[in-house]
Amino acid sequence: MRPTTALRGASRLPLTTKRANKDFYKGTRQAFVPGGGHRTGPPGKHVVNGRAKYRVLDEEVRYFVGPGAEVLEKTSLKPYVAAHTPLAQNAPKLPAFAPKPAKHLGAAGRKAWSKAYAELGVNDRAALIQDARRNWFHALSAGLAPKARAEAVKTVKADEAEGTKA
Repeated sequence: MRPTTALRGASRLPLTTKRANKDFYKGTRQAFVPGGGHRTGPPGKHVVNGRAKYRVLDEEVRYFVGPGAEVLEKTSLKPYVAAHTPLAQNAPKLPAFAPKPAKHLGAAGRKAWSKAYAELGVNDRAALIQDARRNWFHALSAGLAPKARAEAVKTVKADEAEGTKA
């Protein structure tokens, strides 16, 4: 008996983790490092004997080399914020990055605003979002130095002119 052409082609399909043995690990190349190295790939191997079926090998486990205890002691950056830390009083009050209804509208007004926003066309909605982001950028750049502010405004005006051409 000879196998059909469909069965002959099945043996030429690429190997995947579902079709291969348990030692086959293709990976997603997320941990790929140019030049390779001995700490790439799986951090252990499957074993047959014993209760644990996967053995982690210390020489294959990836590790992170930190900056050192002296540097961590000197830095003012910490991975946490104390519970009693007061909020910054001098933080700028910026407008919303995306369009939002005014706070004084109340629940009914916000609902009406949401319905009106949902009924907008694609171009009108994009224009509203762009306007809200432009206001956000102007408020953010108001605290910059005068030279940097002038460059930022020049960039925004160039973007606006480019948008009207399209």
